[in-house]
Amino acid sequence: MSILTYRKSGNSTIELSMISIFLAIMAMFSADVGIVIFASAVNDRACRDACRAAAQADNYATSLKLAQAAVKAHKGDGYFISQPIVDTSKFVYQDYAGSPPPDTSPFVSVTTNTTVKIPAPVVFVGINYGTNGSMTFSKTYTFPIVKTQLYL
Repeated sequence: MSILTYRKSGNSTIELSMISIFLAIMAMFSADVGIVIFASAVNDRACRDACRAAAQADNYATSLKLAQAAVKAHKGDGYFISQPIVDTSKFVYQDYAGSPPPDTSPFVSVTTNTTVKIPAPVVFVGINYGTNGSMTFSKTYTFPIVKTQLYL
């Protein structure tokens, strides 16, 4: 064998190792994006269902309990995606004491939060993964209250 044969195989090894590193980084980034998209979807569905359930109640306390019960149906995996929770500080049940102002409907507003742990935080320009490689998603939905009396 000539020396040229050894140089060609050495170049191929270097090229293969560089491409493998790039592909490994892209695979980790794809896993990160997949987990983030799934966590966002879980939080979105949980918030929508919690708000829909809360809109069926007659008062604030019952509405909050229904929202919290509806959120329990949407579970993350427990490690990467946390259980969505209702943010009680942003929970609004506005029924206007049964007599809303003209052109105004009674409504309920629910905000849920979900924390996602990024499996392999690949750092690109401008991406901030927060503390310990995690991100928190927050979603708010507002629905009309449907269990109110109608005065004509």
